[in-house]
Amino acid sequence: MNTTEREKKEKVQTVPGCSCFPGVRKTSEGYEFALEVPRGMEASLLLYRQGEDTLEIPFPEESREGEILSVRVKGIREEIRYNFQIEGEVIQDPRARYLCNTQGFGEKVSETLCCGWKTDRYVWKAEKREPRSLADTILYKLQVRSFTMHRSSGVRKKGTFQAVEQKIPYLQELGVTAVLLMPAYEYRERMRIKRRDHLYGYTEEKRKKEENPRINCWGYTGDACYYAPKSAFCATRNPVQEFKHMVDAFHQNGLECLMEFYFEEETSPSEALEILKYWKREYHIDGFHLMGRGICQEVFMKDAYLSGTKLFFHDVDGEAVLGGRKLTYKNVGEYNEGFLYCMRHMLKGDENMMGEFLFRIRRNPPYNGVINYMADQDGFTMGDMVAYEERHNEENGENNQDGLEYNCTWNCGAEGPTRKQNIRQLRFRQLKNAFAMLMFSQGTPMIFQGDEWGNSQRGNNNAWCQDNELGWVDWRGMKKNGKLLDFVKKAVSFRKQNPLLHMETEPKGTDYKALGYPDISYHGEQAWYLDRGSSQRYLGVMYCGDYAGQDRDFIFLACNFHWMPHEIALPGAAKEISWRKIMATDQEESREFEPEEKVLKEKTIEIPPRTIIILAGKQDEKACGSGNILRRLQGTSF
Repeated sequence: MNTTEREKKEKVQTVPGCSCFPGVRKTSEGYEFALEVPRGMEASLLLYRQGEDTLEIPFPEESREGEILSVRVKGIREEIRYNFQIEGEVIQDPRARYLCNTQGFGEKVSETLCCGWKTDRYVWKAEKREPRSLADTILYKLQVRSFTMHRSSGVRKKGTFQAVEQKIPYLQELGVTAVLLMPAYEYRERMRIKRRDHLYGYTEEKRKKEENPRINCWGYTGDACYYAPKSAFCATRNPVQEFKHMVDAFHQNGLECLMEFYFEEETSPSEALEILKYWKREYHIDGFHLMGRGICQEVFMKDAYLSGTKLFFHDVDGEAVLGGRKLTYKNVGEYNEGFLYCMRHMLKGDENMMGEFLFRIRRNPPYNGVINYMADQDGFTMGDMVAYEERHNEENGENNQDGLEYNCTWNCGAEGPTRKQNIRQLRFRQLKNAFAMLMFSQGTPMIFQGDEWGNSQRGNNNAWCQDNELGWVDWRGMKKNGKLLDFVKKAVSFRKQNPLLHMETEPKGTDYKALGYPDISYHGEQAWYLDRGSSQRYLGVMYCGDYAGQDRDFIFLACNFHWMPHEIALPGAAKEISWRKIMATDQEESREFEPEEKVLKEKTIEIPPRTIIILAGKQDEKACGSGNILRRLQGTSF
């Protein structure tokens, strides 16, 4: 054992390690530190003691295995503060459990920044539960800082994990079942500066601009410390405990907690897998949305430890990877813009969308779920979706050239805010239509922060660098647009109360149980027949409740996305099924989702322009099993 004079003074002893895993781990006699170091380079461990000089311990070359160097250290305290040094450059451990001496969000990195490690046990209060199925899940996506930073948020310690925890009662009242956090691990929010003062034409103005880089509020970068909760989102000096307390609070209140991770190609699949397992094991995370170019889906999807953990990917073919397996829990979800663009086209009244619309509202593949959303961080918020057609990203500093150029939106007659009541009323109706499309489609719906009351970013569709009121959620919208918020709450509740709106399997469009009606059917001006021509913009969708355990119950969605009124036939009206209207998006003031006492006697219903009407149907007991079932099925169009 080689013990230097300095080490003797510090009562620290070292020996070459034998770890094949980078990072820090506790041993029976102390700690083992390991680091990836290319051959031919020297590296050392830097240990920090308060009021004492830094203790430097070289990594012995004889410990090398491939590009891993390691050293075992005995005689140091439980709580460790350390860094690594390679060829004289001080770096942080990319696998550090937390960072110390960090600055506030967006501030320059401290010269004393270092890594931390300590035995810090947390007693979990929430009981372990079975994971909620994707069919029963309603997601709410938020960014920890921007969710509560606005002065109107009404919470203490704004922009932190504690502040998010204070919003749990609101999330419960909204009715969502899971929270999806945008990157909440340590990442470098201040963009690294590339000095270009040697280039011709490099001005003092450009230099000053580069010395004050933009702030990456979202965290989609590979410049990250994936094992550590972000200390800038922490109200205390203990990000590990605070993050665990937040997750525990979610679980105690019946909410699941999921996280987004962004991996570049440099991150190996095995390393990414280990990161997810760590967060699952250490922080009890319920699921992950995996982003970036460093994703190998099969590695995650076939991992036994994550088989009960929700996993979302941009594009995924569950059958290709898992086909032939007997699934005990469908944990994989497809997360992309397919639903968003289809529904926005339909909402605008565009042509040639009927076929895809029918595909999207029923889609729920056997081996993976589908995450449906009308807005995400990329692009317009839902409030801006009905108020803007062009991006307004001037404040991003790129001459309005960044962000999506095509937004697939309609401003309802005026760009941006307006006082015209007819436009404001139309926007309100369109937002209700959008939420109805989202909540009454199969799959897993997701709401982006603040969309439930029409939060606006003033037309900025790429607010990644806006750590200000433009990018923060404005909670004054709860009162200002309270009618929309109330509608969304009722729509969420209606979905949860009706299993046929979120079935475990995709509707087949046939009466495969011989119950008298198909599980899902489509209707137009005539019952059981839908014109799918390019100009078709209205339809009726009927769900048969018998396929979801709702005896003799039906739900009928009458949708008119045209700017003209149309009539839609009601199947079984006046004969077998009693239809009652329960919601219409064209009504400014109404008792939404409360069935009317009046039974519709007509065989058709007129749908006003750009309106969705929901009807509840009850089959007459005397009519059960009667009627020409074969005739109905032969006329059914799928």
